[in-house]
Amino acid sequence: MGSDRDQRTAALTMRDDQNHPKATRFVERNPQARFVMTDLILVELVTLVRARVDAHTAVRVADSLLRSRRYEIVFLDADLMGGALKQMIRYSDKRLASFEAMVRLGIASAFCFDRHFRDCGFEMLP
Repeated sequence: MGSDRDQRTAALTMRDDQNHPKATRFVERNPQARFVMTDLILVELVTLVRARVDAHTAVRVADSLLRSRRYEIVFLDADLMGGALKQMIRYSDKRLASFEAMVRLGIASAFCFDRHFRDCGFEMLP
């Protein structure tokens, strides 16, 4: 099983994921919702799908997300990573790049099953 950080999109991608029904219900009931993920999360997701399914499926998932109008991939740059690193002492057990990207983009809610987002002040959806 992958880390908590890839669980939100893994839940949509893999039917055997324990959160798949909840994730798909949310997406179906919220057709206008748009999703943002960092390139680091995309890489983790692709690695997880490759390990749990196969390489062809992993590439298909990545290609679909990169071309999707519903998903936006935020590519980390030195400035964003620098901001994340400044927060490392404050949140030593959290994924800082995702949080830093959310703060910079003004995103208050995370489509996730990872309590770390709630612990850092973000609303968790579903």
